[in-house]
Amino acid sequence: MADIEKRLNKSAWKKASAWGTEIDPNAAGNGILPLNAGAIKQAIAMIPEESPVSAFESDLDLGDFDPVDFSLEFDARYEGLGPIVAQVFGAAGAPSTPEGTARLHTLTLANTIAALFGTYATEKHDKYHVVPSAKPYKLTFTMDGGKLKLTVDLKGDKVIDDSAIVTTLASVTVPDKHNRVLKKQLVFRMNAQAGDALDGDDAIKVKNFTLEIERKPEGGEHEGGSDSIIEALEEGKIAIKLTLELNRMDNVNDVYFGDWTSENEKKADLIFTGALITGTSYYFFKFEFPRLKIEDVDYPDENIIPATITLRGLEADAAPTGMSGITKPVQLKVQNKRTADMLA
Repeated sequence: MADIEKRLNKSAWKKASAWGTEIDPNAAGNGILPLNAGAIKQAIAMIPEESPVSAFESDLDLGDFDPVDFSLEFDARYEGLGPIVAQVFGAAGAPSTPEGTARLHTLTLANTIAALFGTYATEKHDKYHVVPSAKPYKLTFTMDGGKLKLTVDLKGDKVIDDSAIVTTLASVTVPDKHNRVLKKQLVFRMNAQAGDALDGDDAIKVKNFTLEIERKPEGGEHEGGSDSIIEALEEGKIAIKLTLELNRMDNVNDVYFGDWTSENEKKADLIFTGALITGTSYYFFKFEFPRLKIEDVDYPDENIIPATITLRGLEADAAPTGMSGITKPVQLKVQNKRTADMLA
């Protein structure tokens, strides 16, 4: 039985197939660890009786269920959130097997994420609050107190607490409760888009970064015969934004202003390397950006002048040197122990 103490309650996620119908996530490996698990909130438009039938309110009916727009916050881990992250990218596939138990997953941007959504469930007291269909559409990665934080924005159909399908989460376990992604594990490299392959000479020390990978779903449309929204499709192009915060203006970053005004494009990668899995294979995240364009540079008026660089990820006409086959604005490689396709 669930509890009113959040620390004792489980949350789970599982890919679903029919919009509006929950799927049972009660199985090992489907557990997720949101820091704000109970963030889901249902709002329902009320329909008052306004005709002159009486001087007093005589009827109040439930109208459309508003879309359930919510954000889940996580300490990023090398394993466990892949199925949610992969739904925003849109394309994954079976992992390769570099060595022993290590598995290498490659997530790429699909043109659309239609038909990609899941069921979210969380315990509350003696209830299971469930969003039958929730579509992740935005990922925000940023540093938070020495660790990598991931915020996922989702759009769901409704919140229910009387599911006949999700009746327990007793069998739910998380894939890995250790192996968080830490700031000290980060290496960021960037050079000219048409330059040589990235190497150690291109490493840049960053104070913080924020990476936003955002799709733009509809606000939420209703149809007759249902009180909840249909699956949202995308209204605009995928936006990739990378913001770099650097402690001090220096000989490396003071040229970015000229690169901005001269439209000198960049390529970059952002790598976190964690614990050893087996042999010579480590847990890692590797974001690769084949074409970045600077859209803002700021050297604020402070006692010690810092620098902030904002870049937009663009599609490349051809893969740059050192990034064979990569032309979409961002690609993510994840190495962990998960044996299944992240979109399975």
